[in-house]
Amino acid sequence: MDRWKQARDILIVVNIFVLLLAFVVSQNRDFYINLEALARYSDLITEGYRRTIWLSLVALVVSLTFSAVLFFMTISKYDALNYLYIAFTQIMLGVPLMVHIIVLYFFLTSAIGIRDPIIGGTLILSLYMSCYFAKTFEGAYNDISPQQFKMMHILQLPKSVCIKKIILPQMIKATLPTLTTHFALLVKSTALLSLISVPEFTQYINLFNSRTLDFVTGYVILAIGYLTITIPLSFFAYWLNRKVGD
Repeated sequence: MDRWKQARDILIVVNIFVLLLAFVVSQNRDFYINLEALARYSDLITEGYRRTIWLSLVALVVSLTFSAVLFFMTISKYDALNYLYIAFTQIMLGVPLMVHIIVLYFFLTSAIGIRDPIIGGTLILSLYMSCYFAKTFEGAYNDISPQQFKMMHILQLPKSVCIKKIILPQMIKATLPTLTTHFALLVKSTALLSLISVPEFTQYINLFNSRTLDFVTGYVILAIGYLTITIPLSFFAYWLNRKVGD
């Protein structure tokens, strides 16, 4: 019965969205998908989609690297590193990513000799997202029971062994669902890199729009493209969350 109830509820939700879409289309007579333009520029759209996936994966690796550094700053015995972590995360997360991209790219990255928008944009996005990852790691670390740390101290285990064999496995298990959700956010955030002309999906769709003047088609494809990435990630995060809960 539970499966039938679940299937019924899903069908109800699907019907609601279908009716909503039908209402929107009926109220906007200019709403149509130009299949001819899509066929003509399919290579352009596919290239933009591919570049966004590649850019997201690179930014994910760089973000995790930065977040590991930030995390070790939080557990450092040096107060200066703790304060630096707090200041950095407060500044990065306290300002919208769009502002960071504009300000940091045109002032900071150019000052240190980075002129390539792809490198500069990826670096800025990675720094921003690393704060989310680091906060997640910090929360998982703080959730480890104090008794475990006492036992490690009593047994006089080397710090490297404690981190690799005891702390990290627990943190990875606890943070995987949230990290997957953050990756979905990272993918969506790549759209803002079009502000500095980074060749990614949004930038390629803008190029499609300028050539065809078919903005409805372009932005519908843009939305669908991001959903094909973020929806599977959301389901994967939900599945991981259930597995962790078990």
